[in-house]
Amino acid sequence: MTRTARTTCYSRDRLGSQLLSGLMLAISLGMTYAVWHNARQQGEQTLKTDFNFRVRETVERLEQRMATYEQVLRGARALFASSELIERNEFRDYITLLQLEQHYPGIQGVGYSVIVPKAGINSHIQTIRGQGFADYTIRPEGERETYTAIIQLEPFSGRNPRAFGYDMYAEPVRRAAMMEARDLDKISISGKVTLVQETDEQVQAGFLMYLPVYRKGQSHDTLAQRRTHIVGWVYEPFRMNDLMAGIGGERAAELGLEIYDGETVAGPAKMYDSHVLPDIGHTPSPLFKTVRHIRIADHPWTLAIHSRPAFEARINKVKPQAIAVVGIIISSLLSLLAWLLTTGRTRALAMAENMTRELKESEKRFRVMADSAPVLIWLADADKRCIWFNKGWLNFTGRTLAQETGEGWMLSVHADDLQRCTDCYVSHFDRREPFRMEYRIRRHDGEYRWVVDTGVPRFDDNGNFSGFIGSGIDITERKQVEEALLRANADLTRFAEVSAHHLMEPARRLTIYTQRLRQRLKVLRDDQEIGTDLDTLEREADRLRGLVHDIQLYLAAGEPHGMVRAEDANSALAAVEQRLSARVTALDASIVAEKLPLAVLDRARLMDLFAVLLDNALRYGRPTDTGHRPWIHISGEREAGLSRYRICDNGAGIPAEYRRRVFEIFERLKTGGAESGSGIGLSVARRIVESRNGSIWIESAPQGGAMVVFELPDGK
Repeated sequence: MTRTARTTCYSRDRLGSQLLSGLMLAISLGMTYAVWHNARQQGEQTLKTDFNFRVRETVERLEQRMATYEQVLRGARALFASSELIERNEFRDYITLLQLEQHYPGIQGVGYSVIVPKAGINSHIQTIRGQGFADYTIRPEGERETYTAIIQLEPFSGRNPRAFGYDMYAEPVRRAAMMEARDLDKISISGKVTLVQETDEQVQAGFLMYLPVYRKGQSHDTLAQRRTHIVGWVYEPFRMNDLMAGIGGERAAELGLEIYDGETVAGPAKMYDSHVLPDIGHTPSPLFKTVRHIRIADHPWTLAIHSRPAFEARINKVKPQAIAVVGIIISSLLSLLAWLLTTGRTRALAMAENMTRELKESEKRFRVMADSAPVLIWLADADKRCIWFNKGWLNFTGRTLAQETGEGWMLSVHADDLQRCTDCYVSHFDRREPFRMEYRIRRHDGEYRWVVDTGVPRFDDNGNFSGFIGSGIDITERKQVEEALLRANADLTRFAEVSAHHLMEPARRLTIYTQRLRQRLKVLRDDQEIGTDLDTLEREADRLRGLVHDIQLYLAAGEPHGMVRAEDANSALAAVEQRLSARVTALDASIVAEKLPLAVLDRARLMDLFAVLLDNALRYGRPTDTGHRPWIHISGEREAGLSRYRICDNGAGIPAEYRRRVFEIFERLKTGGAESGSGIGLSVARRIVESRNGSIWIESAPQGGAMVVFELPDGK
């Protein structure tokens, strides 16, 4: 057969084999896609079932909560209907026994609004003022046919006194609900309003729930009787955000919930949005969403509920991915098998012709493959000399092949690791055994990176030893994780050892002083040392309680106590300052805070962090010159995806050699004395910051004293 005929035969056979293998591949991939698509739909359907269950659960919880609040209102009406006059203290005692804050979240209070005849307004005002409310009046002012006034609202504290004397009947939305409750003798709720209790901060949408109170002993079976014998309304004001607290349970962040007043989803009617903070960047369309219509006291609400990324992440992706991978592999194998079966004759004829060319190209293919591999590959000959490095190695070290061959590669190995690395290499080379070692090698930018290097012996076709081939992988990130775990384990071990001593010592002292007191009291009634001993007992007991409290803070510092989100650091700091106000006044200290950036952290631990650092500054940051007042300055700024905060004092400062040590558990610069702390506070701060992958350290303040700096990144 001529070369031309052989080429034509080869081409014809190759075309047929390609068509058959391509057809097999197409059919297999098509079947794989069908199975993969079905598995994906099953995963979405399972998650959708869970979504529907969570939606029903949320709606039921809301309806049950509102039904409970209706019972509270019915109880209040029964109280007013039982007597012609309910004294203010009787109503206060009744509401106090209900414990609204503990058992009925969202209720701002329970109140009573009375109808005031137009001719009796002045008499009504004088009566209320005579009860001790000198500034009382009916608001808003102006002429109208019907007047009402809120004369009782408990608890009468916080925001609630702002509503005292308010005429709800003068406002159309409230009036419509009050008229409906009066005419139908049933509970009615208003549409969306802004409560008069609201201030300029954290304004929330609200609504009110009404139940009429008719004159005692008078019938109210007909509409005319109800309008004639109505004397007022008991009512409950609600703030929507407070009402919805806890409705979603532990996994509330997985669903987004919006509530609208009425039967349509319209912006002005929105009363509640569970996701009030804007997303960073583009927000993808939710996988599941639904709209539910409910009626609360026969008033329509519309609930728009959708899934959030945290919920959608629970979809089972493993099964579809496994099907896709396995299906592609099987399809490729089937296609390859078809190709092998159809090209056996052609390959047998071409084998002899291609063998020489393949041998020449084998080394070239190996080098191309090695250069494209994402690992560091090297070759050594039988004399232990490295003769070749792949492109990945050379790019990593930034050196040429000529510089690395022989023993040149050792110049990049860290000096502390070189001897150990050389000993391992030579000993295994002599024994011709595989080895695995970890060492640091200098990267092209000068940074030393940890690599794990694996070497195996090479032998030729006759079994003769030819040298070694090895590959290295950068494991720096893994080493950093291991070091972090070791540090955490060491901290916990030391914590367990030292805490036993610290908890036991105050208890021991309490026992000794108790025994001394018992002995002295048997002999002497008046003894000057008894007072001293009692003071010591009280101080040690306080120290023990403080130590246990700090230990609890430390143990809880590593986990969030609520949703981790962008929190208002200014609000959190203000709450902590309020908590420490008595102590600040006693020390005649001054706290100055600039406007702080948002902190991505749960609010509870953010307040703990500020509390620990302010306590530390007040305790140890007093100026050495007694003529100066203690002074604390707090500032912060945003930079490259993180928030940085600084807390400075004007005390004596902390020596540089102790600035890292004070963040360890039970480390204190001062021991003993009234101002000696537990040695846990700064450890709590470090644990909170590091749980968010942040950093905390101490510097010298510009005016002298110490400056604690901590950074909180924005990431999840």
